[in-house]
Amino acid sequence: MKKPVSRVTEAVSEAIEAIAPRIDGRASRWTQHRIERREELIDAAVAALKRYGSDAGMDQIAAVARTSKPVIYRYFADKNDLYRAVGERVIAQVVQVLRHVPPESDPQTLLRASIDAYLQLLEENPQLFRFITQNRVLNEARDGEPTATEFSRPVAEILTAALGEQLRAIGLDPVGAQPWGEAAVGFIRAASLWWLDHPGTMTRSQLREYLAALLWGGGAGVFQLAGREVDARPNPGVFVKLPR
Repeated sequence: MKKPVSRVTEAVSEAIEAIAPRIDGRASRWTQHRIERREELIDAAVAALKRYGSDAGMDQIAAVARTSKPVIYRYFADKNDLYRAVGERVIAQVVQVLRHVPPESDPQTLLRASIDAYLQLLEENPQLFRFITQNRVLNEARDGEPTATEFSRPVAEILTAALGEQLRAIGLDPVGAQPWGEAAVGFIRAASLWWLDHPGTMTRSQLREYLAALLWGGGAGVFQLAGREVDARPNPGVFVKLPR
């Protein structure tokens, strides 16, 4: 026989049901507050890196945020967690630029857009770029897999996917896009770091066209092999002739 529910039990159940929405509401507000506060602290970290350079530490970040390190650690597990969040913020900026490139664009346009996305970030935020590309915390592996904030990987994935579609469209195996995209991004990254240390050597547009010409030379050969008429020559003025 089913045991009757006591009036006390009923009262407790009713009380729980009455306060549950309030508890859920508080939890929801706390979750939203936590998200917003994390974003504010990431903003402070970015500002500190721009102000103090790529070696900015937690004390400087806390000072810019007008708070203390213990408060920061309420929202981030540790320094590495904050640094990874900064990395993800910067990566998102570059990826957003690439996502605006029309998918039907030719490979030369895709390569140029990838180069320009890198150089734009470097030109506008040189300390952030140096921090992201050289920080071991952001590039370390977890269980043999790259972390989500490894700087080159998201850009290479977008470029690889787009190049794969281009190869498929001309009847070639798209698997070849993987090393092509990875190599292109590594090439761009290395040249960008060089430019960071030699900013007066070339303007941003000059370096973009120079790297695009070098990368497109091999790509043009692939398309010519598939019977497509493409011009492998660099744009006029990219390679300057020495006076005789």
